[in-house]
Amino acid sequence: MSAHTRALVQGLVVVIAAQWMGVLAKLALFEVPAFTFVWLQLAAAGLFMLLYTLVFARERWPSGLAPADWLAIAFIGVVNFGLCRVLMMMSIERLPMNTFVFVLSFVSLVTMGLSVVFLGEHPGRRQMLGVVLAIVGVWLFFPDVPPPAELRGVVYALLIVFGLGATNNVTRWLLTRQGDGLTSSLLSTLALPIGAIPIILAGLTLDWPPPVGGARNAWIIVANGVVGIALTQTVFNAVLRTLRSYEASVLAGSGLIWTALLAIPILGEWLEWRQIAAIGVVLSGVVMTQRRPAEGR
Repeated sequence: MSAHTRALVQGLVVVIAAQWMGVLAKLALFEVPAFTFVWLQLAAAGLFMLLYTLVFARERWPSGLAPADWLAIAFIGVVNFGLCRVLMMMSIERLPMNTFVFVLSFVSLVTMGLSVVFLGEHPGRRQMLGVVLAIVGVWLFFPDVPPPAELRGVVYALLIVFGLGATNNVTRWLLTRQGDGLTSSLLSTLALPIGAIPIILAGLTLDWPPPVGGARNAWIIVANGVVGIALTQTVFNAVLRTLRSYEASVLAGSGLIWTALLAIPILGEWLEWRQIAAIGVVLSGVVMTQRRPAEGR
C-alpha cells in the first residue's frame, strides 16, 4: 500500500468516526446546552492528549522550533480549537443544520485557493473539477437558500470556512517543514490548550456545575472530546503530511455522506432519492480530487 493510499484510508476512517460522534452529539444536544457541550468536550480532549502524549507516548518537548513555527502552532490553537468552536456554536444557534453543513462544504474550495497562494500546490484540471463536483453534490443535497433573517449565522459559518481553510494550510506547512521533529500528536497537544483553555475557564466560571443531564450525555460528550477532537485531529494532522491540504479537505467534506447514513439507524432520519443522487456526485468529486497531476505539470 502506497503512502498516499494509506493516508486516504486513515483520513476516511477518522472522517467516519468524527461524523459518528457528530450524530451522537445531536442526541445529547436535545438536553445539554451547546456551550456546556463545547467546553466539556474540549476539556476531555485536552486531558486525553496530555495523558497520551506525555505519559503513554512519552514524547519530548520539541526542540529547534523557530518563532515562525511557534506562531503557526498558536494560530492553529486559537483558530481551530478556539474561534472556530465558538463560531460553530453561534452559527448553529441561528441556522438550520442543513444550511450550516452546506456553507461548511466550501472549506475545500477555500483550502485549495489558499494552498495555491501560500503553498504553491497547484491542482490539476481533474482535481479542480472534483472540487466543483463535490460542491455541486452538497448543493443538491441541501438545495434551500437561507433567508435574509439567517444572514448573521451565514456570516459566522463563512468565518469558520476561512478559519478551517487557513489552519489546514498552516498545519501542512508546519508538518512538512518540521518533518519528524514534530509529531502530529505533539502538535495537537501543544495547539489544543491555546484555544481551549479560555473556553474551559469560562465554563468553570459561568457554567458550574454543568447541566449534563445524565450518564448517557456525559459519555457522549467525553467520546466527542476523545474521538471527535483529539484522535480525529491528530490523525488528520498526520494525513496532511502526505495529502495536499485541499485533497484532505475535500476528503473531510465527504463527511456529510456518513452523517446522513449514520443518522438512519441512530436518529431515524431517512434519505430522499435526491439526497442519494447527491451522495453519488459528492463521492465522484472526492475520488477525482485524489487523482494528482503528474509531477512538473
